[in-house]
Amino acid sequence: MASDSRKSSPVVEKTNPGRLRRLLFNNTLIVMGATLASRVLGLLREAVVAAKFGTSDDYSAYYAAFKIPDALYLLIIGGALGSALIPVFSGFLGKGEAEKAWRLANSVINISFVVLLVAALLAFIFAPQLVSLVIAPNFPPPAKELTANLTRMLLIQPLLLGLGGIFMALLNGSEHFLIPALAPIFYNLCIIGGALLLGDRLGVFGLAWGVVTGAAIYLTIQIPALVRMGWRYQPRFDRNAPGSREVLKALGPRLVGQAAFQINFIVITNLASAQPKTLSAIGYAFQILMLPHGLFAMSVAVVSFPAMSRQFGAGDIAGLKLTLVKGMRQIFFFALPASLGLGLLARPIVRSLLEFGTFSEQSTDLVSYALIFFSLGLVAYGIVEIITRAFYAMQDTATPVTIAVLTIGINIGLSLLLLQPLGHGGLALSLAITNTLEMILLLWLISRKLGKLDPDGGQLWLGAFKIALAADFMGCFLLGVNFFLSEPLAKLSKFPLIILTLLIVAIAGAIYAATAWLLKVEELNTVARRFLRRRA
Repeated sequence: MASDSRKSSPVVEKTNPGRLRRLLFNNTLIVMGATLASRVLGLLREAVVAAKFGTSDDYSAYYAAFKIPDALYLLIIGGALGSALIPVFSGFLGKGEAEKAWRLANSVINISFVVLLVAALLAFIFAPQLVSLVIAPNFPPPAKELTANLTRMLLIQPLLLGLGGIFMALLNGSEHFLIPALAPIFYNLCIIGGALLLGDRLGVFGLAWGVVTGAAIYLTIQIPALVRMGWRYQPRFDRNAPGSREVLKALGPRLVGQAAFQINFIVITNLASAQPKTLSAIGYAFQILMLPHGLFAMSVAVVSFPAMSRQFGAGDIAGLKLTLVKGMRQIFFFALPASLGLGLLARPIVRSLLEFGTFSEQSTDLVSYALIFFSLGLVAYGIVEIITRAFYAMQDTATPVTIAVLTIGINIGLSLLLLQPLGHGGLALSLAITNTLEMILLLWLISRKLGKLDPDGGQLWLGAFKIALAADFMGCFLLGVNFFLSEPLAKLSKFPLIILTLLIVAIAGAIYAATAWLLKVEELNTVARRFLRRRA
């Protein structure tokens, strides 16, 4: 039964479905375009890094060293603080209370920086112990020492990237999406520069310097946009700032939710550390998976979250449900064919993207094996992103956090169970299964909270069926490619392989688009109408 109706709002502005669809789609395209550029650079970054370091022990140490800085950033800023801050901040702006909004922003910026600084100093002091006991206990002593040294250097990153993450949340909360989406482009460019300019002389420390420089630019590029919006920095700790209690109240459970996500990856890193080459292979495979995830799922979720927060604040539960359903359909439309493509073309994709320099055929085998299993969870990973944000928009942190904590035990159990028969592929499969179970549970719980998401079955389930049918036709083509062309593809040299892989992907995409057009899939028709309107 639907349990939420904001009775305190006597007048509710109903959401216009057509206007909502156009607004969400336009903003999503802005974010998606910038994200595409960033993710393409991310792939170029991975190709450059792979050519320089392959699946070497040094790169595995670099990958492992990122776990502590990433955990600090993602726990304190990346998902937790951003999702806690946006509803309150955008609520003040929606009411025309800009002074309260910026006072809250300054308070969050100052307090967060101090928390990050203290956490980074503690991690700096205890880096050797954290590496030896938690992150990579099975590394040999030289690799542990290298990982600890890299960790200490990379701890500068969460300080800079953390403040940049707050600025991104403030801009997104004001529905300014372009600059935050562009900032990662410069981050990736700096890492590429570190690998190319410093890699030969400094090894993986050249990569670390690229990361630190990129994080500094990621932060500073967003400042002018915030200033234009009206932000003026105030160096004071304003614990009584309007909205601070609401942010803190929401922050605690979200920290737990982000911790669960990080623990799942630390479990994988810990278990894979017995064979460093497989650890770096998992890292490369996950970065490839993040291309479609960041491009499609995160773009939709980032755009939908402020809209759902605003709709809940206005008591427009029907509008919130509509935004959620539209978002899930968009994610499903893009993520399902991407999942099939990554899984069925894993080896030629990895060879085309990464097999340069020291990245050997053995490295390709290790990475593509993990990518096949990772791809099985791509759709679920995306749907979880937007449903979690729907709960956060309704100021319900307990439900998604409880489910996230539950996934820790499931992931640990599955990882231990699947590691022996499937190797590092079992660790990737464990995460995919865990994400799928999390999606199913969250779908069930959001339906109980809001009532049926799709009472007549037309908006969500019929649309999802059409998308799945179109993807099936594409999948059949890719299965045929695997059956008839796997051996010829394996024998091709680099350039012909890239051309043929691109051709296969283009044909698969055309089959998917044509079938979706025949089935009148709304998402494809929206893209087509928009393209034709621009051409006119």
